[in-house]
Amino acid sequence: MNFSTKTRYGLRILIQLAECYGENVAVKGKDIAAEQNFTEAYLEQIMIKLKEAGFVRTERGCNGGYILAKSPDKVTILDVIELFEGRLDLVRCKDEKKICPRILQCKTTRVWKKLSDIFRGETAKLTLTKILEMNKQELEYMI
Repeated sequence: MNFSTKTRYGLRILIQLAECYGENVAVKGKDIAAEQNFTEAYLEQIMIKLKEAGFVRTERGCNGGYILAKSPDKVTILDVIELFEGRLDLVRCKDEKKICPRILQCKTTRVWKKLSDIFRGETAKLTLTKILEMNKQELEYMI
């Protein structure tokens, strides 16, 4: 399983904005794009989804830019994954539109469901705040 670049970059953007959370300082798009090493055009594509989901807001003016709109302890990796990828399920035995015709006799359905539930549960526990704390602890350990 591979997540799209939009998912991975979206998470990186949110982490960068979480580092400034509470300072009431907007981060310019060009600064985010430079820090994350991708184009401003691609940043805008990602920001559209992040703004629509209510994770990011924009400030206008000469000191304008992007600000994290939610507390970093309220945004999870699961939120970001599902924003860009759709519902996080390892397999689609039971889709909204159709159910696999083998679901009743398949011996693996419950295994995939259990693994999906575990993965969803763990990603729902990982907030932006926890990611920042993990990175800080790792840096302290390395020093």
